[in-house]
Amino acid sequence: MSTAALWELQPIIPPETHAAEIAIEEVSRDFSRAMERTEVAAWLDLYEAAPADFATRHGVSIASDGDLVWTTCTTIPFIHFNCVKNIGVDGPATEEQVDALLQRYRDAGVMRPWFYTNPHAEPARLRCWLEARGLQHQGGWERIYRDAAPLPDEPLFPGDPLIPVDDLLVEEVTPRTASDWASFIGANYRLPATPWLTALVGRKGWHHYMLKRRGAVAAVRSLFISGGAAWSGIDAPVPGIMAQSFDLDAVLGERLVRDGIAAGVKLFVADIEAPRPDRDGPAYRNYDRLGFKLAYLRNHYSYLPAYSS
Repeated sequence: MSTAALWELQPIIPPETHAAEIAIEEVSRDFSRAMERTEVAAWLDLYEAAPADFATRHGVSIASDGDLVWTTCTTIPFIHFNCVKNIGVDGPATEEQVDALLQRYRDAGVMRPWFYTNPHAEPARLRCWLEARGLQHQGGWERIYRDAAPLPDEPLFPGDPLIPVDDLLVEEVTPRTASDWASFIGANYRLPATPWLTALVGRKGWHHYMLKRRGAVAAVRSLFISGGAAWSGIDAPVPGIMAQSFDLDAVLGERLVRDGIAAGVKLFVADIEAPRPDRDGPAYRNYDRLGFKLAYLRNHYSYLPAYSS
């Protein structure tokens, strides 16, 4: 009589997979550089806008070595504020470069600097160098992009017919509403960055948007335009992380794309910050409807938190 275990007698059912709900395109190294430079340009300008007293009080600075750019903020342990933006993007990284960057962060008192990598970063062993120095892979964001192809005239994300049309309103932030916008972001991220954010309102290249529900701010997102390319970010609440709903961010995204195309943008760059293995779900569907394509997953490396096991 067979003594085979019960599990050996059961049919093997492969795990269920789902088709990606966004177009996936292989991009060249040169195009990857163009996308990453679009985001770097936004951060360079954002840091330049920081009020001097705020920057001094919080240790805010941005530095570069050739095309390599890294950010520092000694009092706010936020990934964007303490990260190497583009190592290995515009040229091959070196181990000496990695060591020098880690030393700069140690000297500044930053315990958890972040490094972004993508499939085109050089050399391929960059990941191994980071891991050999104790940094670990800690998730990542999907890099997405679109060109200037026009959107349909009709709204892509029409409101619920049961909700009055004037209940949801997207408006561009002005100096008069800057405080409301900045306070909303600060509350969502728990960051004391209101003076820094308000300095971006009215600044050349920046376009900030608020979606209001019944007169109260419910979601925000920004667009930075430079040289025909635009980076979309400074979003709150982050769909899939801070909020379960993706609908409000989709409405904002449509307004940004329409305004960006009207302003002459040829390349839009953004992120999906709650990636899914099968590239399915509302974030992917919404960006697909907006004409975005997925280029690659950008991986993040940092030290584990001190309290982590």
